[in-house]
Amino acid sequence: MKAYYLALTGSLGLLAMAGGNAAIATVPNSQSDPLAQNVTSVSQLSDVKTTDWAFTSLQSLVERYGCIAGYPDRTYRGQAALSRYEFAAGLNACLDKINEIISSGLADKVSKEDLASLQKLQEEFASELSTLRGRVDSLEAKTSKLEERQFSTTTKLTGQAIFAITGGGSSTSPFLSSTNALAGNTLNLPPDNGLPIAGSGNVNTTVNARVRLDLNTSFTGSDLLLTRLEVGNGGGTAGSVLGNPLNEFSNVGFNTFRLDYAGNSSNFTLAKLRYDFNLGKDVRVSLGPVMHVYDHVDKNSFANDEAADFSSTFFINNPLVVLINPQTGGAGGAIDWNPNGGDFNFRALYLAANAGTPSPVAVTAGSAISRNAGFGGDPYQGTVELEYSPKRNGEKGAFSIRLQYTRGTVNNLDFNTGGINAEWAFSKGVAIFGRYGFGSIDNRGTAVVGNNVLGDPTFNFSNASAASGTTSSFSPQTFAIGLAFPDLLKQGSLAAIAVGQPFIESKVGNSTQTNLEAFIRFPITNNITITPDLQLIFNANNNSANSTVTVGTLRTVFSF
Repeated sequence: MKAYYLALTGSLGLLAMAGGNAAIATVPNSQSDPLAQNVTSVSQLSDVKTTDWAFTSLQSLVERYGCIAGYPDRTYRGQAALSRYEFAAGLNACLDKINEIISSGLADKVSKEDLASLQKLQEEFASELSTLRGRVDSLEAKTSKLEERQFSTTTKLTGQAIFAITGGGSSTSPFLSSTNALAGNTLNLPPDNGLPIAGSGNVNTTVNARVRLDLNTSFTGSDLLLTRLEVGNGGGTAGSVLGNPLNEFSNVGFNTFRLDYAGNSSNFTLAKLRYDFNLGKDVRVSLGPVMHVYDHVDKNSFANDEAADFSSTFFINNPLVVLINPQTGGAGGAIDWNPNGGDFNFRALYLAANAGTPSPVAVTAGSAISRNAGFGGDPYQGTVELEYSPKRNGEKGAFSIRLQYTRGTVNNLDFNTGGINAEWAFSKGVAIFGRYGFGSIDNRGTAVVGNNVLGDPTFNFSNASAASGTTSSFSPQTFAIGLAFPDLLKQGSLAAIAVGQPFIESKVGNSTQTNLEAFIRFPITNNITITPDLQLIFNANNNSANSTVTVGTLRTVFSF
C-alpha cells in the first residue's frame, strides 16, 4: 500500500529497465520518509555505484524518462525486497511518464525496445495493474463523496467534553480570612484569627461539566483562525465556596484550589477567537478579541492543561505571571520569535480583559470604587518571555527553562512581577518541573484592604489585607515544584505530584498556605481518559486556624 500511494503521486519510480532487463528499487516508507527526492542524475544517489549491475538501467530511466526518485537522504536502497504490487505500482508510474512523453509529441524519444519491454511487463503484471487502477477509482470516488459532504474546505471541527465529580471539605466552618483588619480598622478579635467568611464551610459533592467546540480554519495552510464555543453546567467547586465566588477577576490569589473547568455558563459563549499567522520565516503572530495568556506564555509539558494534567488553577499557571482570568481571557496580541529555528524563543503579549467595555466597571456592592475599562484599561497585562530549549533533531528536547516578566493592573492594583518556569525529563519515565514567581503589588499609595466578607472584591487575595490596614504594597513570592511520570502504567498515561505555596508574604496572615495535588491520567482509548485527582490545602488563606482542606475529583475527558 505504501508504494501504491507514492506511485499515485508520481513521487517514486520503482522500475529500472533497459534492453528488456529490469532492475528493481526499494520503496521509501511513506511514514518515515514522506518526501522522496526527484533526481536528474544517477550521481545524485549516494549508494549507487557505476559497478552496480543495474547502473546502466537506472541511468537510462533517470536521464531518458525521469522515472526514478530517491529517498530524502539521497539514497536509492536498491537491495531492499519489494512485492509484486510494489513493482506494479512502479511500473504504473513509469507507464504514466512514458504516456506523457508520447502525448507531448516526443514519441521518438522512447525506443522500440523499451516499448516492447513495457508491453511484456504490462502483460505479466496485468492483474496487479488492474487492482491498482481499481483502487485508484475507488479512492477517487470516496474522495469526491467526502468533498460533497464535508463541512468546509477550510475548516476542521474538533471538540472536548469533561465530566467531573468532586467532593471536598474542611473541619473549619465557617472558613476564616487571612487577617482581622478591614477598611483600616482593627476589630476586637484575637490577633491573626481572621474573620469568618460568609457562606463558607463544608460543601456537598458536585458534578461539573464543560464542552468545547473548536473550529480550526486555515486559508493558506500555515495560518489558523481559531474559534472556540464553550458551555458548562454552571457547577461550582470547593474552591469557589470556601472562598468568595466574586473573588475570580484574575488568576492571582489563594483561591487557587478550585477546578479550572468548573463554573462555566450553561449558555454557549465565545471562549476563544484569534488569528495566527507567520510573519517571515521565524515569527508567529496572534491577534484576536478573545485570547488567553496560557496559550502563549508560561507553558509547561506537565502542568499546563486542566483536561490533561492538574485540575487546580494554581498548578496550571504561575499566579504572578498569568494575571488575566484563564476562563474569560481578553483582547490583544502575541508574538513568538524563534531565530533561525534554534534553541531560543522570544515571546511577548498584551491582553486587556475589558477591551469591549467603553466605560468604567463598578466592581463592588454598595461602593463607589470602579475600574477603568477598554483596550488599555483594568484588568490588563503585558508579558515577555525568553525560553531556552535545546532541540534534538529539530524537535523540542528534554530540558526547557523560561524567564518571564509581567506588568499589569488588576482591580486597581499594579503588578510588577517576574517568573521562572522549568522542566527536565531526565529519564524516559521521570521528569521534574516547577515554577517560581516574585515581584511587587502596589495600590498607588493607598492602603490595600480586603473586604470580600462584605461583598467587595477590590482585593483579590481571598479576604486578605495588611495587618494594620495601612500597607499600600506587597512583595509576594510563589512557587510550585513537582515530579511527573510519563507512560507510567500504559503508553499515553501520565502521573504527577506537585507541592507549592501560592502567596508567600509576611504581611498577610500568620502562616503560608501550601497546596499539594496528585493525579494519574489513564487513557481508556485514544479519545477517552479518566483521571483521579486529589488536593490537600494546608493553612488556607495564610491562616493556621483553618484546618486542612481536602478536594477529591474524578475527571473523564472525551476528545473528538
